[in-house]
Amino acid sequence: MTPPPSGNSYHNCYTLLMNKSQIKERLRRVVAAALEKRVQRLISERKLKVVAVTGSVGKTSTKLAIAAVLRQKYRVLAHPGNYNSEIGLPMSIFEMDVPARLFDPFAWVRILRRIDRRLAKPFPYDVLVLEMGADAPGDVTKFMRYIRPDIGIVTAIAPAHIEQFGSVDRVAEEKMALARGSRSVLLNAEDPRVMREAKALGGPIQTYGVHAGGVCFQGITRNKQLRLSGRLQLHNGEVAVRTNFVGEHSLAALACAGAVGEDLGLDLGEIRQGIEDYRPVTGRMQVLEGVNGSMIIDDTYNSSPRATIAALQTLKHLPGRHIAVLGSMNELGDLSDDAHREVGRAAADVDLLITIGTAANRHLAHTAVKSGLALDKAHPFLSPYSAGEYLRSQLRRGDVVLAKGSQNGVFAEEAIAMALADPADKSKLVRQSKEWQDKKHKQFIKD
Repeated sequence: MTPPPSGNSYHNCYTLLMNKSQIKERLRRVVAAALEKRVQRLISERKLKVVAVTGSVGKTSTKLAIAAVLRQKYRVLAHPGNYNSEIGLPMSIFEMDVPARLFDPFAWVRILRRIDRRLAKPFPYDVLVLEMGADAPGDVTKFMRYIRPDIGIVTAIAPAHIEQFGSVDRVAEEKMALARGSRSVLLNAEDPRVMREAKALGGPIQTYGVHAGGVCFQGITRNKQLRLSGRLQLHNGEVAVRTNFVGEHSLAALACAGAVGEDLGLDLGEIRQGIEDYRPVTGRMQVLEGVNGSMIIDDTYNSSPRATIAALQTLKHLPGRHIAVLGSMNELGDLSDDAHREVGRAAADVDLLITIGTAANRHLAHTAVKSGLALDKAHPFLSPYSAGEYLRSQLRRGDVVLAKGSQNGVFAEEAIAMALADPADKSKLVRQSKEWQDKKHKQFIKD
């Protein structure tokens, strides 16, 4: 930003704004350093075990699956959200919210005093299970300054937040920072890029996966309710488990949780119980009842090419008429057009395709038709509300709907909200707070 010429009244405003910006940056650094120091003290003095998860897809599901298993033996803290800020992650460890007045030094003095009082008392947890998100370069690396996880997990490396990173190579560099900074490393054996990056680690690693890896599943079957079961192969035995999941790709999170449980001393019975207790996270392959006897698979938390294609594979293996509600995938930068075309090819054999958003309409739907989908089976919309009205009008008994999309400009959860058999189930969808609803209604004119 080039300042206006000196002597101009605008120049004084510019200087004032820059001074305020510098003050805020200094305060942020001071607060971050103070929080980091307290987290280090907490982990060291209480001898806490730390399990940290990162990756382009599946972080939250993996984190919460690990927590469900470890709770069979330990007191576990696993915040339901994900954090990539220097302030948010340590605040979550102390189970505190970031203050609304983020740059109020007096508020931070009060918060740090509260944390110090808490440090003087017994801590109610034995294990921290942390999700380390990375929206931009440096997000994971900064956590490695003061946290050295006992187990570091990388779920996947794929195009995500490319607008901020610039390339998949830079995504890989950031994600693998967790593996490089952890005492023990657990990697997804079925992610080619993760395995390629693993060669540079130098030390021993453990792996997991659905069908491959040191811990994986065998004999996967599906019951009448479409839920999956199988035998989880561990290093020291196997255990038969019944899961609450319909998507085979979702079993990777359970395999990872089993591997962590075994590493931290759980027996086979505890691992089985933890896996069977764990249920899908809101907005991530959650099964809901739709109108007219249909079934909805709600995967609307977010979207990326790899996750969408995996979800479509699940849809194809389920009985009934297959309907896909697919929204645009945001933050893919220069890869966006090709990524939407890739998903379009994967969606070409559904029975009905409903798309939401410019990129999905222009590239995903168009490619699906070019790849074999009948033109009258592709229906583009710019609003999730219009898409939802159309979806509801088309549903009949036995239909299976997969809904997936990114957030801004899409919000596919609002489309399936209009097709729920029980309107009360809307509370089970993502982003239903008043703040989110206001944001959605500002972006779309509800018909």
